[in-house]
Amino acid sequence: MAQPAEPTPVAGRGGYLPPEEQAKRRAQDEQYDLGMNSVGVKVYQRRQQEDAEVNAAAASGGYVMDIETMRRFLPRWQAIADKLSNALNLGAQLGAVKKPADDEASTRQKQAADAHAEAYLTSAKEQHDYALGYAKMLKTAIDTYERQEQTTAAKLLKHGRRP
Repeated sequence: MAQPAEPTPVAGRGGYLPPEEQAKRRAQDEQYDLGMNSVGVKVYQRRQQEDAEVNAAAASGGYVMDIETMRRFLPRWQAIADKLSNALNLGAQLGAVKKPADDEASTRQKQAADAHAEAYLTSAKEQHDYALGYAKMLKTAIDTYERQEQTTAAKLLKHGRRP
């Protein structure tokens, strides 16, 4: 049996595999199903490690924002959260709409409208919570950075240096 080639690292977003990589993996899976061998096990282990690295980079370490950018984005995210709060308040009024008549068609129309209003409110709440959470995270990051800057400046002054 021929030895399989070592997989090449997969670049891209976490969790996404291009069609070529998916096809390659399917072919490898079929080959390894015929009889597991030590090379196959190593390929699977390497694949799992690469996937974990790509997902970790996409989840956290892939992008760094500087302090000035964070300061610029904070009011924007707070404004987004405020707009979504207004959308929630307006959306809550959708349930108060009365059905136009007392017949089966109007009852069904009202039920559909209520279901739409509920879905709208759920979506708007999720977006609001995300925007508010992101604004809070930016604020925390800015505060942490400023405390670190002050601490560093104080240490430099203590040793007779200017920050």
